[in-house]
Amino acid sequence: MQPFMKGIQQWEFESRIFVSLTIVLAVCLLSYLLFDASQANAALAGRLLRLSQTSSLRIGFLIAALLMVLASVLRMWAGSVLSSDRVMAFKVQKDRLLTRGPYRLVRNPIYLADLIAMNAFGLCLPPTGALLSLLMYAHYSRLVQYEEISLEAEFGPEFSSYARQVPRLIPNLRSVKNIPAAFSEFTLSTDGVRHNALYVLFVVGLVVASFTQQFFHAAIIGLPAVYDWAVLHTKKGLAGGIGKRARQGRSSHKSKRVFEDILYAQCWEDPALDRTALNIGPGDVVFSITSGGCNSLAFLLDNPQAVIALDISPYQNYLLELKIAAFRALNHDELLEFVGVRHSDHRWQLYLRLRSVLGDAGKSYWDSQSEKIDQGIIHCGRYEQYMRLLRVWLHRMIGETTIRQFFEVESTGERAELFQRKWENVWWWIFTRVLLSRTTMTLLFDKVFFRYLDTSFSFGSHFARRTRHALTELPMRENYFLSYILLGRYYSEEYLPPYLRKENFDLIKSRIDRIGIVTDSCEHFFTRLPAGSITKFNFSNIFEWMSSEAYEHLLRETVRVGSDHAFLTYRNLLVRRERPAILSECIRPSRVLARALLQQDLSFIYNNYVIERIDKGSTTCDTPSRKSAIAVH
Repeated sequence: MQPFMKGIQQWEFESRIFVSLTIVLAVCLLSYLLFDASQANAALAGRLLRLSQTSSLRIGFLIAALLMVLASVLRMWAGSVLSSDRVMAFKVQKDRLLTRGPYRLVRNPIYLADLIAMNAFGLCLPPTGALLSLLMYAHYSRLVQYEEISLEAEFGPEFSSYARQVPRLIPNLRSVKNIPAAFSEFTLSTDGVRHNALYVLFVVGLVVASFTQQFFHAAIIGLPAVYDWAVLHTKKGLAGGIGKRARQGRSSHKSKRVFEDILYAQCWEDPALDRTALNIGPGDVVFSITSGGCNSLAFLLDNPQAVIALDISPYQNYLLELKIAAFRALNHDELLEFVGVRHSDHRWQLYLRLRSVLGDAGKSYWDSQSEKIDQGIIHCGRYEQYMRLLRVWLHRMIGETTIRQFFEVESTGERAELFQRKWENVWWWIFTRVLLSRTTMTLLFDKVFFRYLDTSFSFGSHFARRTRHALTELPMRENYFLSYILLGRYYSEEYLPPYLRKENFDLIKSRIDRIGIVTDSCEHFFTRLPAGSITKFNFSNIFEWMSSEAYEHLLRETVRVGSDHAFLTYRNLLVRRERPAILSECIRPSRVLARALLQQDLSFIYNNYVIERIDKGSTTCDTPSRKSAIAVH
């Protein structure tokens, strides 16, 4: 298969939920634009049988309901055999070849279930509704072709033998004979039912429509299940499925829940703000949340005595450890190739060169992560996968040409006009209020993140405002956050994150041993530190994850372990956190500077930026010292 066509099919497979829903919506809109709702195919068929309009629609809707029952049972059965991790994965799952149950009838029973459902819809729609089954069949045929190339490569003769005996999508006489054997293996699991019930409410809706004579009523009743399925599909897809079989004998690392694998492959916070606010210099001991590790590396440019990179997730720390190893073992060109800035076909070979520099735990983890290595580690986080999905939808809603124009136009006035004319369309309105609604976000991300969120806060509205600010007021090409979101890459190597820039490589490499990595919570780690041992703190946005009481407690401990006049920086996205009044004598805010820096923030998404300074001049800030060494590993 030619690389271009393979790329198209890969995109079509990974975006299949978007493509499928687009086909359904387009056919439905076309049908009702060209025909009256009363001209349903069921009604037209009834005329041929000399039935009344009422009888025709009633019978047609009830037949459609029966087809939906069949589609639902088949889909839930196949989903129970396959599991939701495989059904909803964004990549072809080839850890095993299934040939039992519904897979005795066709090789792709879930697609067959969808085609049955499309025929049910087509019966209820005007004449152009017949296109629904045809277009979906063409779409699914391409998906199957793409999937089966991988399956044939993985299973060889075993798959070829199976393919000769069982048809792809439509049962034939030979496979129909397998019905008794297939049903002897009938099974339904909670997972299979929960993740494949998108047509169930349409059964109820179509029964209702048989009395009201309005397919619209069936759609209204059925759509919530489709929406729920679409969100679940996206959430499961972002989780990465079962994962590839490790090549060359390397076993794959199981997909983890949202915070049990790498969440952020990059730091999504502008280090320029923190470097300005913290004013790091010789003698400083900098405490920083690891996240993607980028900013901890960037702080080395300011010549601190030490950087303590802490994260509660060992996987984030494995990522930073790997980036540090890349600095130690590779030159700058190889670094850019290895992390994913430049194209490469031999990242695994580069990994083998730097592997010996890793600790045992990091080595064990990365040895099992060939897929992450191969794609480039700056792309391997859950958040980056979400950005990829966001980018696909933005390209469809706004258009790639329009998006590129923003990077070509330098005048803020012209960009503001372009934003109003081309960006703020109806799809953008729907996107910010549906995909970015609190309901959707809590399904995609850990609900703990939203525990302390004010119920009146609208993330969609906030994102819309901040996006307008970024696209119309901030520099575009220099904004490596925005270019990665919109283009899937940095605009050019001239505008890379500071830690990846050529002019900074040698300096960071010479100071790389100053970074110490800690896997722990701040609360626990700080109890091990002596008083006054940290001079600069970068807390990312961790305070949004804790209650106001826990936040106050951690600030008190920060005052203890911080030196007099130590600076703190942190961010608020969803939850407002600033020094409580009870600590006003110990911690002094720098709000004017913080507001000014927030306006320059290239990461643009945050709602608030906080700069505070510890002042131990007041007796209320006295805390007992603890005699223990700074322990980093």
